[in-house]
Formats: sequence, C-alpha cells, structure tokens
Amino acid sequence: MNYPGQDLSQSLRGVLFMLASAVAFSAMSGIVRHLAGSGAVHAFEIAFFRNFFGLLMFVPVLLRVGIGPLKTDKLGLLGIRSVCNGISMSLFFLGLSIMPLVEVTALNFTIPLFVTLGAVIFLREKLGIPRALSLVVGFAGALIILRPGIEIISIGAIYVLTSAAIWAIAVIDIKILSRTESSLTITIYGVLFNAMITLIFAVFFWTWPTPEQLIWLVAVGIFGTIGHLLFAQALKLADASLVSTFDFTKLLWASLIGYIFFVEIPEIWTWVGGFVIFAAATYITVQEGQANRTRTRNEKIAAEIAPRPAE
Repeated sequence: MNYPGQDLSQSLRGVLFMLASAVAFSAMSGIVRHLAGSGAVHAFEIAFFRNFFGLLMFVPVLLRVGIGPLKTDKLGLLGIRSVCNGISMSLFFLGLSIMPLVEVTALNFTIPLFVTLGAVIFLREKLGIPRALSLVVGFAGALIILRPGIEIISIGAIYVLTSAAIWAIAVIDIKILSRTESSLTITIYGVLFNAMITLIFAVFFWTWPTPEQLIWLVAVGIFGTIGHLLFAQALKLADASLVSTFDFTKLLWASLIGYIFFVEIPEIWTWVGGFVIFAAATYITVQEGQANRTRTRNEKIAAEIAPRPAE
C-alpha cells in the first residue's frame, strides 16, 4: 500500500543515490588522472585493475547466490558488450591521462546522444524532429568545447568522443540483453570479460605498481564499481528524467578536483559546451521517459479491456 509522501521519499532517495554516484565516478576519474597523467601507471593497465578489483567485489555475491547468474545462452551478445566496454574504458582513461578532468567530463555527456543515434541506426527507432534537434544541439555543444578552426582538436578529445561512441554501442547491447538477462548476469560477465580484454591491452605497457600505486588502483576499482551500483539504484528508485538532471554535478566535482589537485582552471567554453550537451541529453532522456510511461499505460489499458478466456 502506498502512503502519502512515499513516492516523494523514493524519488528523493533516487536523487541522493545519483548525487553519490556522481561523487564516486568523479573520485575514480581523479585517481585515474593522477596515476595516468603523471605517467606512473599506463591508462591501459589502470583499466585492467579497475575491472580486476571490480570483479573481486562480486566474489562474495557469487559465493552467496551460487553460479546461477553465470548461466546464460547470450555469451555472444555479452562478449560484444564487453569488447565495446573494454575499448571504451581504455580510450576514456587515455583521454583522462592527457586532458583536463573537467573537459573530459563535459565531453563524456555526449554518451546519451550517441546512444540515441545508435538506437535509430541499429534498433530502427524513430528519430522524430525533437530528438533530431536535440542531437544537433548536443553535438553543437561538443563543438563549443572543441572549437575546431580556433583550437586544434587534441588527440585526447578524439579518445574521449570515440570512447563515448563505442560505449553507446555497449549500452544498446545492454538494452537488448536486459530483455532476457538479469542485471547481475550482465554486470558479472561485463567485469569478467572486461578484465580479460583490458589485460590484453595492458601487457604491452605493463609495469608492476608500487604498494602506494596499488592502493590507488584498488580505489579505482572500488569507486568505479560503487558508482555503477549507485547509478543503477538511482534509476531503480526514481524516474530517469528526474535523477539524470543531477548527473550534471559531475562537472562541478571534476572542476573542484581538477583545480585542487591538478591546478586545472576550466575555460568558460567548457562550461557552456558542457551545459549545452547535458541539456540536450537530458531533454532526450525526459522525452524517452514520457514515451515509456505512455507505452506502459497503453499496455495496461489494453490488458484490462482484452477479452479473457472462459473459465
């Protein structure tokens, strides 16, 4: 039974989980920037340890629930998802190693735009004028940050945008997998395969981390995994169109971390472009949320009026 204020309380908890997720992801990015930017540990090696220690966090879960979550007939799709995720993560960490933290964060807001574009291409979803305009505005925001013709587009920006585009393919894959597979199955296979894939990249740049670096690498794995769990819980508790607006706090945390620890002062164009990208991505999220609610309501109405078999 619902009681007054229950929905509000649940939405508030969803917002708090999203805010905590933004802190966790920002902390992870800051540590990656520290390790890779200083040249202490290569970005590919950090990506491996991020997945390796993330995988270790799921060992207690498997010991408690057994191997049931590992049973699946979708290994092909899970493999595609992991290949995309591993490449995307490696490129993202490469971008963090050579670009200001806040700029990487701002460009990473293009992920929902690439997901929408990919859904139109691969899932044959309708684009429509509102979504098309949102894509144009969102990618224009990326151009505001990059300012081609005025500034030389850095290789780091190319890494980050390519990472976002490849991760979008993984998200579409996850959408397909979620129809039949549990989130636990998708997540466990994700970190398992990602660890193997990123290890292949890492061996070419491998250096054994010092005890201090190993502590930082453990922190990367913990913050990254916790960030994903908090993000998923936020979407479970509240509407995506509500909680996604608070994802913008990543830019605030990235700016603060970059300024305090790396003496990085973001340009005004990064803030303007980041806001434009985020606004466009949020609009798409809100529109899709409304479409999903309408679809669900229509399905319920159809189920209620459908003739029932005689008993």
